[in-house]
Amino acid sequence: MEQIDILKHLADLFMQIGARTTVEPLASFDDDLTTSQLLALRHILLHPDCALSALANGLDISNPAATKVMDRLERKGLVVRVQGSDRRQVKAVLTPRGKNVAKANLQLQIEAYASLFNSMPQPDRQMLQQGLEALVAAAVQQWPNWEQLCLRCGVGCAKDECPLHRYRSA
Repeated sequence: MEQIDILKHLADLFMQIGARTTVEPLASFDDDLTTSQLLALRHILLHPDCALSALANGLDISNPAATKVMDRLERKGLVVRVQGSDRRQVKAVLTPRGKNVAKANLQLQIEAYASLFNSMPQPDRQMLQQGLEALVAAAVQQWPNWEQLCLRCGVGCAKDECPLHRYRSA
């Protein structure tokens, strides 16, 4: 098998591992939340009082889809709509319960990744980090629209803390 074939296969496996590690914590929630709803909660947690249009943009979904997600989250008591400064603007605000659910899910994902990564020897973790950093740096250099690689945390991220922005001038 050629090296490119092996790397592609490993990248596919890595994406499956990442998806499984990210999605499995959903099973522990009683709120019957979908992945889209949890992504919306996370976005709103990271971007308090965000406009519905910013939520749609941050999740890379249409405005009507963002409205549907908001409708469902609102029915579950996790978010409320608040009038923005412009009467046409509606903002999404987490309820205390919504904030707790979003934080709990993020914590479960962190714990799932920690369990996986902590089962690796330290030198292997360091090599994995170096390899992933090299992959991100190559993507940033190769793709003119590299900012779309964002983990959908949304617009206006803390660029100094974002690994994508760290490699923009590499």
